[in-house]
Amino acid sequence: MLVFAICIYVMFPLLQSEKIELCEKNCFNPMSFNCSMLSAEKLGRCCIKGKTESSVVGLDLSSCHITSIEDMFYSFHNLKILYLQNNSIQVPTIEAFHGLTQLQILKLPPKIDCPGGSELWNDTQHTEDAVICTGELSSCTVYNVSCPNVNSYCVDVGPQVTECLCKPGYHGYKCLRQGTFPTLTFVVGLGVSTVVISGLLWVTQRRKAKKQV
Repeated sequence: MLVFAICIYVMFPLLQSEKIELCEKNCFNPMSFNCSMLSAEKLGRCCIKGKTESSVVGLDLSSCHITSIEDMFYSFHNLKILYLQNNSIQVPTIEAFHGLTQLQILKLPPKIDCPGGSELWNDTQHTEDAVICTGELSSCTVYNVSCPNVNSYCVDVGPQVTECLCKPGYHGYKCLRQGTFPTLTFVVGLGVSTVVISGLLWVTQRRKAKKQV
């Protein structure tokens, strides 16, 4: 548990720096929509309702000299408006939009289609300057996804991406085990193992260092 807490303490500033860097990206044009429409505050290129990536609800990266968006939005789970037009972006993979399940407006360069196609959006428009995707729909519903076990259910992970999770009270392979997952035992075991392995590595490296001296 101590090891887990230390990891969170170390990683949190890194997550913060990533968020600030993206929100403060240097772009050619000023931000093109008002954060008040999302009841949020403006922070650089972002509309934000807190202090982490998950609190960013609007992001305008239009005209920001971006060529790839892979792994850029994985922690922006509450993003509702995303502008990406006027960039020379390579055609993104499905994973590029992983975690974005609440998009209300997505603007892309003209050569890039809405992720998942028009069937996953309430409306799609193609203009000279952008492709506009409005109202993201549930991939679970559109594709009528059936999970392999009655103890599991479908959840949206992003446009065209779904996964099956266990219902409350079930866990394990194909959600066949009943009861709650032994989280405390797992975390404690992982922490103890990490400490033991770290200790062994430290002792081993220290001995090698002494021999070299």
